[in-house]
Amino acid sequence: MKHFIAAFAAMLLLAAGCAHTSTLEWEKAAPGRVSSKGNPVVYDMRATNRGMYLFNCIPLWSGNMSGPNRHEYRLLQNKLTRADMRRMFEVHREKMGFDHVEDVEIKSSSSGAFSLWIVWRRNMSATAVAVKMASNLEKTEP
Repeated sequence: MKHFIAAFAAMLLLAAGCAHTSTLEWEKAAPGRVSSKGNPVVYDMRATNRGMYLFNCIPLWSGNMSGPNRHEYRLLQNKLTRADMRRMFEVHREKMGFDHVEDVEIKSSSSGAFSLWIVWRRNMSATAVAVKMASNLEKTEP
């Protein structure tokens, strides 16, 4: 059965294309902008992840959260969780050298109508801000 699901998932990947994976974008924030906690915002961050599920419960594939923007995916793994979205922000915050990720907002949607509710497409999107604490502002940015 596992081989059948893997073959079915591979077929869906070919049909759906590799564009349905995780992405992470960031852009410089406007000068003087602060987060809801009052910390200076350095970057606005946006993340998305997509996946396909059999009967909306068995994961066929989803984007690879540790490798966004690379068209990588995970077979038979559910990577469309709120924790995975937050983790993607945190991993990249560390790489970019910012102090915290704040103001995280996550939205999700799903639809199975295109396949008569057999295969479902799920989408998660999230926004957040990368901040530097006031005491660290004099340090150089990456």
